[in-house]
Amino acid sequence: MSKELTNVQAKILAYLQQFANSGEPMPTLREICKAFGWASTATARDHLRALASKGKITLPGGRSRQIRVIRARSGVTHLPFIGGVVAGVPIEAEENIDRVIPVPSEWTTAGTHFVLRVVGDSMVGAGILSGDYVVIRSQAKAENGEIVVATIDGETTLKRLRRSRGVLTLIAENKKYRSIPIHSESSTVQGVVVGLLRSYAHKSLP
Repeated sequence: MSKELTNVQAKILAYLQQFANSGEPMPTLREICKAFGWASTATARDHLRALASKGKITLPGGRSRQIRVIRARSGVTHLPFIGGVVAGVPIEAEENIDRVIPVPSEWTTAGTHFVLRVVGDSMVGAGILSGDYVVIRSQAKAENGEIVVATIDGETTLKRLRRSRGVLTLIAENKKYRSIPIHSESSTVQGVVVGLLRSYAHKSLP
């Protein structure tokens, strides 16, 4: 049997990795079926057995709650790609979780992660260009100076976080964009950038 994952298997593995990274209990067969729109638990069981045979997970006792995701010491992790984020004036982010993107495993050692595509040029000073893909660690708090994905009044943007005298501000790395103050009642940090992917032949990425 080939050790290469099918597209569906890669999506399931990314789904399971989010549980493993967050420390949450692994999903039941019915929960996996619900997540992927399958009617029969046999479908989920077959895919899990295939992942186990390819060395990606273990299934102690054949039970989904006991799944263990096997992490290679080097290699890749498949993360969900959930659309675009604007490096510029905030706009509503896309959402498309039916794709996965492989990233180096060492970028995702703890926590839940996902991938966004950058649109716009407000972060060029930080080396982040339009069309790049950023790997985000999901978290609600960030340290001063970290690059974050934040939602402001329902719209999402990529900026550097600055904290001064208790005031939080999102700063662009391009002088043509203004700073954006964060108000706790209408703004939320969604995650922190931990990695960047760039293709010079964008056809190779979604």
